[in-house]
Parts: sequence; C-alpha cells; structure tokens
Amino acid sequence: MRLGIPLKGDIISPSNEAEKFVRVNLIDGKIDSIDDFKSRDSLVGEVDFFITPKEEYVFDFLNMGAEPLVTPTDEMNIDDIVSAFLFRELYSYASI
Repeated sequence: MRLGIPLKGDIISPSNEAEKFVRVNLIDGKIDSIDDFKSRDSLVGEVDFFITPKEEYVFDFLNMGAEPLVTPTDEMNIDDIVSAFLFRELYSYASI
C-alpha cells in the first residue's frame, strides 16, 4: 500500500498549507519507506490512498485510482495516520 500525505512539519495539513508531500510505503502493515515529493501533483498516480485532514479537491487522485481518506483529527503525525489506516479509523469521502 502507498499512502500520500501532505505535511506541515511532522503533522498532516491541507494540501494548500503543506510544506511537503510524502508517500508512505507499507509492506505487511509496517512502514517500509517514506519518499518525499516536492508537490501534490507529483503524488498523483503514485499512491493508492490520499489522506487529508479535511475535505479538499481530490478528483485528480480518484481519476488515477487512489481512494481519498480523511483523518479524524488534524493533529496526526505519520505514525498516527498509519495506525489509523491499519485499524480503519480514517473516513472515506463518501461517508462525510
């Protein structure tokens, strides 16, 4: 699984406020590697899930087969997000 996450510092942020974008590569439920991307557009087509702290434009990710998910809080770091993803504690855009 490949998770795309916009970050400000080490905390998730909306894309328009992000300082960087990362792709978290999971293998067998554990973080295998984390790759930095310079822009949101460079993540499109490179992730299976795009995770944000609130609703935003995600049709570019949907068109490339990625499912957008929303965190329950906007104070989550990468480890918190991965844990929430594995335990299905993230919200689907369809359920908001």
